[in-house]
Amino acid sequence: MNQEADFRCLQKAVISKVTDQAGTQGLRVTFFVGAPPDVMLQILWNVDNFPALFPEILAHSIVAEGESFIDVAYRVNAVIKEVGYVLRRSLDESARTISWRELSGDLRRVRGGWQVEATEKTELSKITYTAFVDISRLVPSRLVVMGAKQKIGAMVERIRKFASRQEP
Repeated sequence: MNQEADFRCLQKAVISKVTDQAGTQGLRVTFFVGAPPDVMLQILWNVDNFPALFPEILAHSIVAEGESFIDVAYRVNAVIKEVGYVLRRSLDESARTISWRELSGDLRRVRGGWQVEATEKTELSKITYTAFVDISRLVPSRLVVMGAKQKIGAMVERIRKFASRQEP
């Protein structure tokens, strides 16, 4: 779908600050993409798409796989320093959700997820991204949120462009 086919694909993402049950501050980002929900779910699930979607990921490798999960080791440019960690990514295709949580690594807490929703248009998805990151006791999560908030617009645009190049 041409992104311009729906005005919502041209709008900025709606960003709100949120806090999880453990008290970790994070962000919830909602935006629209001109691609069917099942296509978007596969785009966001496929780790081969990470270099194009998330350039701060310097390297990644699959360390374990199951029927509905994948464990991925990451090296990430976290602005302050390069960090490494392993996340368990879980997929619920019927709910169109991807969630993740830390298994090990340099960060105390990394949790979040993607929710892909259908809209009244079959070629339009509503995407909600939620992320909570606690680097360490020395770096308040509110500072991490401020840094991430500055990068959200670019991430949304990369996702929209990537989706627009996919075959239906």
